[in-house]
Amino acid sequence: LDYSRQHVTGETMELLFDLADKMRLTESMNELRNGLHVNLTENKSVMHHVLRLPRDYDFKSRHPDGDVILNDVHNVLDKIREFSEEVRGGKIVGSTGKPFKNILCIGVGGNFSGPEAVYEALRVDEAASKASEGRGAKLRFCANVDPVDFHLCTRDFDPGETLVIITSKSFTTSETMQNARLTRRWLVQKLCGENVTEEDVVAKHFCAITADVKAASGFGIKEENIMPCWDWVGCKFSVWSAAGILPLSLHYSFEVCQRFLHGAHDIDEHFFDSPLGGNIPVILGLLCVYN
Repeated sequence: LDYSRQHVTGETMELLFDLADKMRLTESMNELRNGLHVNLTENKSVMHHVLRLPRDYDFKSRHPDGDVILNDVHNVLDKIREFSEEVRGGKIVGSTGKPFKNILCIGVGGNFSGPEAVYEALRVDEAASKASEGRGAKLRFCANVDPVDFHLCTRDFDPGETLVIITSKSFTTSETMQNARLTRRWLVQKLCGENVTEEDVVAKHFCAITADVKAASGFGIKEENIMPCWDWVGCKFSVWSAAGILPLSLHYSFEVCQRFLHGAHDIDEHFFDSPLGGNIPVILGLLCVYN
């Protein structure tokens, strides 16, 4: 890690590492790793690193329910793999029989900013770029409740080729649900006809990522198109959950996203196992504190 442009000296760094020791940073890192309730405000675990663990990782040795938690994570990943491959392969189609080429993600905060940032970053990755070529596919993110933003996101979309992903842990987030209802009206207006009902449109053109399966089902979304999320994943880390992996897999392929998760797991292991003096995330964090 080259931080030579930072206004620090060797003495500064020694003082920062002393601060880390006094704040029990190493102990806190282990508590985070083992799924203890380090989110004191909400009294919750913060286990986004578990979303990146390999299937055969021994998480039970760190958490009493580790095998169950990790199995749940990989069940969702398996579901995303199957769904994204069938969409990309044209097996899952819209209400008019057209394959999906347009993905519209509706969400706010971390459900929007993280996935969009990774989407932009992967555009210049050779493997990801190649995986997205030749399908005429578009991936867009809609967070602003201004209908002008919705228009800009969808003006070149064929409604019959559009798949919508609604991401809201509670399925009540006001901005998200306002845009979800707007999108529903747009699709129903454009697609309903003699052989296509509103129920057909919602069932075939919508997915949800939420902790409230009942609420998403009440919206009309098929249960097999609902991906769960957990209260131990904060919104700012959503890119590692279905909120990020589903749209990115639909656009770039699940294989590309799997590489993304594997790389993140590698840096997780570095973070948890490396001494503070050679720990890249820790050094960056200490420099942020100093600045």
